[in-house]
Amino acid sequence: MIDNSGNDYSAFLKGLDLFQFAVLNPQIAMLSFLKVGQQLASQPKKIEDAQQDLLNRLLELQKSFVKEMCNKDDDCIDLKYNNKNEKFEEDAFENNPMMLFARKFHETTSQWLLDTIDSMENIDPKLLHSARFFTKQYIDMMSPDNFPFLNPHVLKETLDTQGENFKKGFEMFMEDIKNGAISTNDREQFEVGKNIAVTPGKVIYQNDIIELIQYEPTTKKVFAKPILFVPPWINKFYILDLNEQSSLVKLAVDKGFTVFMISWVNPDKRYRNKGFENYAFEGLLAALDKIYDVTKSKSIHTLGYCVGGTLISSFLAYLASPLCKKRPKAHIESATLLTTLLDFEHAGDMAIFMAENYLSAITSQMKEKGFLEGHVMYNTFSALKAKDMIWRYFINSYMLGKKPPAHEILFWNSDPTNLTESMQTFLAKDLYRDNLLKTGTLKMFGVPLDLTKITTPLYMVSMKKDHLVPWQATFDSLKLFHDNVRFVLGGSGHVAGVVNPPVKQKYCYWINDKITETAQEWLDTATEIAGSWWNDWFEWIKPMMGEMITPPVIKDFLRNAPGIYVNNKTPEQLTER
Repeated sequence: MIDNSGNDYSAFLKGLDLFQFAVLNPQIAMLSFLKVGQQLASQPKKIEDAQQDLLNRLLELQKSFVKEMCNKDDDCIDLKYNNKNEKFEEDAFENNPMMLFARKFHETTSQWLLDTIDSMENIDPKLLHSARFFTKQYIDMMSPDNFPFLNPHVLKETLDTQGENFKKGFEMFMEDIKNGAISTNDREQFEVGKNIAVTPGKVIYQNDIIELIQYEPTTKKVFAKPILFVPPWINKFYILDLNEQSSLVKLAVDKGFTVFMISWVNPDKRYRNKGFENYAFEGLLAALDKIYDVTKSKSIHTLGYCVGGTLISSFLAYLASPLCKKRPKAHIESATLLTTLLDFEHAGDMAIFMAENYLSAITSQMKEKGFLEGHVMYNTFSALKAKDMIWRYFINSYMLGKKPPAHEILFWNSDPTNLTESMQTFLAKDLYRDNLLKTGTLKMFGVPLDLTKITTPLYMVSMKKDHLVPWQATFDSLKLFHDNVRFVLGGSGHVAGVVNPPVKQKYCYWINDKITETAQEWLDTATEIAGSWWNDWFEWIKPMMGEMITPPVIKDFLRNAPGIYVNNKTPEQLTER
């Protein structure tokens, strides 16, 4: 769209569309509230009790607030000027009664809303889940901090800069609208291959879907059996190789592992029909065969992160079937599954965005383009942690006028990849909606996938605060496997808990050799250990890595790591089809 002055607003409109679709869709939210309201209408006593509860809480708030104000040494808060620079003192707004009350009122009413929803009975659990999610979204949105005249830091910054903060904020807002996403970090401070994804290696193989990276050894001897890292194709692989201090790849190489990494292509419309089976055979199987050709090892270990673990598990189930038609040249010795969902019955808040209404909107968008744009997924993931990933930067950037600081993980998080139409449909319908992998009705090239047939040793690690893959849901997956599984629970969330190098001495993890009936029972009887789960994983896999040998020489390669797919580029033979 171009106006009479020659300004192109197409990017701006695209940005607005993405914000509306992926952050808060009022139509879908209201539909959830309407359905819950219809069912709640048949419970008048519950409505009456909820109203009385709100009244009691507000009366209690009024009493406590008046008491708190009256107990202060001064009768009122002095908003005097600072004689030196004629600007308000640091705490003048922080202790303002109006702002204090606004926060208390928001806190009280918000908790009442959530408690009321949680207390509802005889209502579809999925509907309640959806209503609670959208209620939490609006609670975060209506926080007093998000309004300039109720945020003391914004008011002080406005006075100190004479409103310059809003001028800078508006400029950043317009730029983010054009890009279709809220900026969460200073992207100019990072460059893939320069200070991100810098572990030395070579791209030794490439096809339409993957580049295969082999990392250069740093030890005189290495373990005989190599390991293949399979990252999620929703994001770039370098989350496992951020920098020297936070790289699982580098630490594994320094411990004598021969590490290979899949780097997925960022697909466009030409890939619209590339689906889960293609990623399994042209991605995972092709990588395993190439690793065998290079190392001649008859056994290969695998590590999958998020849906990368789902891919490995599904492929193992395919190999376990007597109907399996094609096997890799080497045997998969073990599988490490990082925050991997296999039973999607309790998939957490992500399931909200797999509802039919969202699927319809996504399908119509993909029908035209052939893929789902990466920024849509990025905005969706941000909406799942709106307080931290949206409103925090809304305040800092648009109201305070400050650029976000540089942060490696947030740089990776804002560097998403597209999803092919076939893959998005598979993930949304076959896995999240219909849960076909759990029921054993999912097929790979006509072969039913039965996870119970897998006998490969498994190491499953989940994160206690994971908002994308709830650890209780991954724990439920244990019932699908045999006894040769080690389940570990790490601290923090989906990304920070995984990228937790031992040298940082952050968080902790829990272990329990017993597989209990419920996740809570497992945690109640588990042992908490300080430090990173990386230590436990290395101890678990080391006895299976084989003898120490001379490192394999990287003879033939296409280019240096991190390759070209990670930078959204494709070689000439792919772009000229």
